[in-house]
Amino acid sequence: MNQPPLKAMQCFCLSAHHLSLKRAAHELSVTPGAVSQQVKLLEHWLGFALFHRRARSITLTEAGNSYFRRIAPQMDELVNISHSVKQVDRIQVVRLSLPPSFAMQCMRRYLPALRRDHPDIDLRLHASAIPQAVQESGEDIALRYLACADPALDCTRLFHFEVFPVCSPAYLDAHPSLASGRLDGITLIHDILHQDWHRLIQAQGLSDTGTDSLHCDQAMLALQAAESGLGIALCDPLLAREALQEQRLVIPFEARLEARRHLFLVHRRHPPISPAASQVKDWLVTALMQGGNSAPLDTSKRH
Repeated sequence: MNQPPLKAMQCFCLSAHHLSLKRAAHELSVTPGAVSQQVKLLEHWLGFALFHRRARSITLTEAGNSYFRRIAPQMDELVNISHSVKQVDRIQVVRLSLPPSFAMQCMRRYLPALRRDHPDIDLRLHASAIPQAVQESGEDIALRYLACADPALDCTRLFHFEVFPVCSPAYLDAHPSLASGRLDGITLIHDILHQDWHRLIQAQGLSDTGTDSLHCDQAMLALQAAESGLGIALCDPLLAREALQEQRLVIPFEARLEARRHLFLVHRRHPPISPAASQVKDWLVTALMQGGNSAPLDTSKRH
């Protein structure tokens, strides 16, 4: 064999990047055994071992690490060149992963304009809130609530949140003591992902003595429970904007707290995302940052 095996080089680069034959196989939609065979083929062609193989892990040999550092930029360039010469009018698939609550409530405000501006992109939405899914499920880009940037991903923080309490107008009518911040006899609706009630109560010097609790595993469920008059929830301003503007939710008393998690747009670092995915990323960053930096909601009591 006079020419180096390009498919084997691709398998090696992905395996070296992840230090995992399994993750490389997942990205290539083949079996780990197929990746292993390709790597062995390349080792045979080169005449030296690329990995130290153990029962459950692989590490690069010194020669393998040197080879990877030399060819990885060229392999990335081949991918970029291949994308750049594709037909510009060809429909391109972009997989976008969103937290379930954001997908239900916020994306409907942005999706029509995104599709209008990029009619050549086949946008495929997937609801997930798990950070690891971005690397493992093959999503191109994702929105995630994170406490801080994940070093394994390319992360763009869109904006940070301050949460504040909301309830239905009827609930405030039935519990007028809420207006002064008294919580006795109140049901606190907890969003399991953020869990900010305890921090807010401490920061504001309030007491949760005599309160009941209702726990929801999604922020949107917590807000819907509040809108239904089941208690008082802490509000993600992006998710609650329409309900507050339409006065389906009101703010019973003034209390603000920086959220533990903020909204990031994330994607894998390697291999590079496609030009179409980059276009969707740029569009979302612009749209969401403008939305997050728009005039703040009037948080005075709407009652």
